[in-house]
Amino acid sequence: MPSVPDVVWEKFVQDSEREIPASAPKEPSARARMVTERLQKMGEEAAPPSGKGGKAGRRWGRKGDERTEPAPAWQPEGWRTGPAWREMDGRAARRRRLWGILGVPVAAALAAVAVKPSLIPGDPFG
Repeated sequence: MPSVPDVVWEKFVQDSEREIPASAPKEPSARARMVTERLQKMGEEAAPPSGKGGKAGRRWGRKGDERTEPAPAWQPEGWRTGPAWREMDGRAARRRRLWGILGVPVAAALAAVAVKPSLIPGDPFG
């Protein structure tokens, strides 16, 4: 059996030690397991019973023509799914829209006067 040089062996050991954590399977935390279990229980409770009731899914008595869709899985409400803070106050939204509509012409007029002050009637600068 040929002997492996020490340098090659050290490189093999270092490479193996570096790759072991990267290739090891990641186990979910206890909190993640609890949340998953709770969501699965809530989904099972919200799902309708899985019994076929007579000819409810049949069309004119033919078999194999059932067009029933599975019930959507229950999902909890997301923590960011509520109304946006700007949608909460209708009056403020109208006010912002008004300032947007009036602000553009006013800014254009101010820019024109800044470029050419003679646009102001009379002699404001004396």
